[in-house]
Amino acid sequence: MSNKNIHGCPAPQNITLAQRLQPIVGRTVTVFQPGFPQLTRTTGKLSNVTSSSFTVGSTVVNTQTSFFIVLNTLVKKTKPFDLTATAEDIGELHGRLIRVGRNFVEFIKKPGRRVPTLFPLNQFTEVVCEHEDEE
Repeated sequence: MSNKNIHGCPAPQNITLAQRLQPIVGRTVTVFQPGFPQLTRTTGKLSNVTSSSFTVGSTVVNTQTSFFIVLNTLVKKTKPFDLTATAEDIGELHGRLIRVGRNFVEFIKKPGRRVPTLFPLNQFTEVVCEHEDEE
């Protein structure tokens, strides 16, 4: 996959979104998708992870659509990059980078709890990282 929709971020790790989700199958996650008049929020157990989709509760999510996933585990380490993630029909999310994968980024939303957000890199999304120089 070409990463023309990601700018200024460190080189991606050799892990896909499906590989990142596989170890947490059976755990409760929350997925946000475009909806009217606001984002649709679905919380449930993660299951059926494939390279093109995953299921949260009874909702099947295609990985080539606009969405993001919030996990329920605390994160201790982040990288010195602030990021802005933009998704069609969702808007902008701001956060602190945890990692870049082959087809996703993982970050902590700011402001927010220290829990990871997984954000796909696809035709509906764009990510910009800025290195934190003042440390």
